[in-house]
Amino acid sequence: MKKFLLLLFFLLSISSNTLGFIRDSEIENLIKDIIAPIANAANQDKKKLKIFIIDDKQLNAFVTPGQKIFIFSGLILNSKNSNALEGVIAHELGHITGRHHIKIYQQLERSRAITLAGLILGTAVSAMTGDPNAAAAIAGGVLSTSGRSLLNFSRVQEGSADQAGYSFLKKSGKSLCGIISFLELLEDRQIYYQENAYTQSHPLTRERINDAKNAAKDENCEIKNSELLIDEKYKFIQAKLIGFADPENTLISIKNNSKFNDDQKNYALAIANYKLFNLKKGNELINKLIKKYPSNPYFYELKAQMLRENGFLKESLNKYLIVNKLLPNDPLIQIELAHTLLNLDSKDTLDKAIEKLLEAQKKESENNKLWYLLSVAYGRNSEIGKSKYASAYSSYLKGDDAMALSFIERAKKIIKKNSATWTKLINLENKINLEKK
Repeated sequence: MKKFLLLLFFLLSISSNTLGFIRDSEIENLIKDIIAPIANAANQDKKKLKIFIIDDKQLNAFVTPGQKIFIFSGLILNSKNSNALEGVIAHELGHITGRHHIKIYQQLERSRAITLAGLILGTAVSAMTGDPNAAAAIAGGVLSTSGRSLLNFSRVQEGSADQAGYSFLKKSGKSLCGIISFLELLEDRQIYYQENAYTQSHPLTRERINDAKNAAKDENCEIKNSELLIDEKYKFIQAKLIGFADPENTLISIKNNSKFNDDQKNYALAIANYKLFNLKKGNELINKLIKKYPSNPYFYELKAQMLRENGFLKESLNKYLIVNKLLPNDPLIQIELAHTLLNLDSKDTLDKAIEKLLEAQKKESENNKLWYLLSVAYGRNSEIGKSKYASAYSSYLKGDDAMALSFIERAKKIIKKNSATWTKLINLENKINLEKK
């Protein structure tokens, strides 16, 4: 049982360096804006909530201890509007306020280890092998009353999170229509199999739809309730994800997509053309958007990225400086600005790059790209001890403990004992060795 619980804790403590994650200021900042009033309604400190966007087509989101909310890109892409995402997030906050991650551990302790492990193992093997029969083959022989009890317990939690979510939405002045549209989308995608209440961790989708409609009985869901400004911004990030995820198909189909206006279509097309090495067309399209929306930092950011990746470093720097002025405290922008400064490879730009990276580190201390760039910057600045430490931390974040320890040993030969960097180095070494044990 202890081994199983350790596995579960590992899965729940997963970091953004383990899975395929999307780091994007525009998407993350908009999601935070969407979450803020709902988090306040749930009496949660919105500053402590951490949002992670998983690069996956699933219509899903989940929460783990530490107030981490994981949102699959498929959920963003397929949500009818921002209000649908608000409904899902309200539900996930219901899990946090209900302390369901604590309760599930308590229930696990009361369940039969072999029964539960067989059930979960079957699902895990199915996911890893791609064989849909694996779960049935392994779990079928061990499903028992204790397993059904656990699933029922999970359904109770899901129902509780739904009710809490409805309360948070109402308290924050948000519509419940979005969560209804999302649940109806889920139901449409479930027509290919028959639901069984005893083997579902969530309540039956039709039951959830009925509950949501009952909670929203005073609302007219034929009327658009979500805020227009947020919804328009939401469509821009949907278009952005489409352009990056499937540039070839974007060029073919986006023009006929009635969901987006011309500006949102041009955003997707600018990205698709740039990804397909048509810089001229991509540049032309993003310039139109910049001219129309001169205060939108994310259009400048895309142009800066396009220019840097095509070797126009000075032009890229000018655009990143504009973005940094419009978003002066955004750590992801600071990291990209530092990247461009490093590419220019002069003493002046090197010093500025280190300055920007250290500013970003205050908020992005676990960002692997930041630590890699710091290792390069310190190396060029002849601060070899700091460079080795940064390389060690970068390797640690990538999960390569052997390489991290190798960099630590090399750094020990250079860094002065009892210095600030020495203390950080030893702390990192102890942390790695403790986790290995």
